[in-house]
Amino acid sequence: MTWEQEMKEQAKDLAKDLAQELAEEIAQERAQEIVEEQLEKRVKEQVEERTKEAFEAGAAEARKETRATVAVETARKFLCEAVPVETIARCTGLPLEQVEQLRQENAIEA
Repeated sequence: MTWEQEMKEQAKDLAKDLAQELAEEIAQERAQEIVEEQLEKRVKEQVEERTKEAFEAGAAEARKETRATVAVETARKFLCEAVPVETIARCTGLPLEQVEQLRQENAIEA
């Protein structure tokens, strides 16, 4: 083999080695990008899910508080109309003790 052929062969081998190293480096970089993309996607999904859950829980709590407020206001109106406290408690779902307390707070006689 001539010196020139040997140099060409070494150049080919070097080019193969460099190409393989470059391909491996590119593959590792792409794999890292994919991992980061997937992680970002999962984090985003979890944030969205937890935000939705928190919103739903807050909305449910707000509805519960609204129902309680409406029940109390309804009980006060019934008390002003001299409806018996037992009837008010049964119709509004409020405990009898709470209806009695509302009657006392508003100085409404039974």
